[in-house]
Amino acid sequence: MNQDIEHFGISLRRAREDRALSLGELSSSTKVPRSTLELIETGTLEGLPADVFVRGFIRSYARAVGVSELQPLAQYDRARRARSEAERAESSLPVIDPTIAGIAADRAEEAEEAASSRRGLGLAVFVIVLLLIATITLSLLLRRPPPSGEGLSQLGPAPAAVPTALGTTDA
Repeated sequence: MNQDIEHFGISLRRAREDRALSLGELSSSTKVPRSTLELIETGTLEGLPADVFVRGFIRSYARAVGVSELQPLAQYDRARRARSEAERAESSLPVIDPTIAGIAADRAEEAEEAASSRRGLGLAVFVIVLLLIATITLSLLLRRPPPSGEGLSQLGPAPAAVPTALGTTDA
């Protein structure tokens, strides 16, 4: 962190050094991981856990070295606000197309190639699925029995029409 003011870990580190405590001793007495204590002492926000944990770690650290927790907590809050404002300002910057600006042309080409290969893979999967559906449909159509009457052997000529009523006359 590059600031003109003192960051939240400097006063804690000075108090620890004045008491001749090592980071290992402080870590075992506060149950705060040594790596987290190192990040706190350097004022590095990246790599620290959630805010609620860091605030508790700063309180534990301050109590262990016998200093007030108010100043380090206030400095930590200022550092977090400054970081979130910087992130907000950065996110509001316009996005420049790298192909137009000529920035990172290699990355843009690599991304294009990756997208192209994914499209090709998607097309291949689509064609395979389509062929499977066509094969299954064709096999079902070929296995179906023929409609009734087709393909049956004939028994002989069709029977002659039988008269239904004989006409008689009275004489």
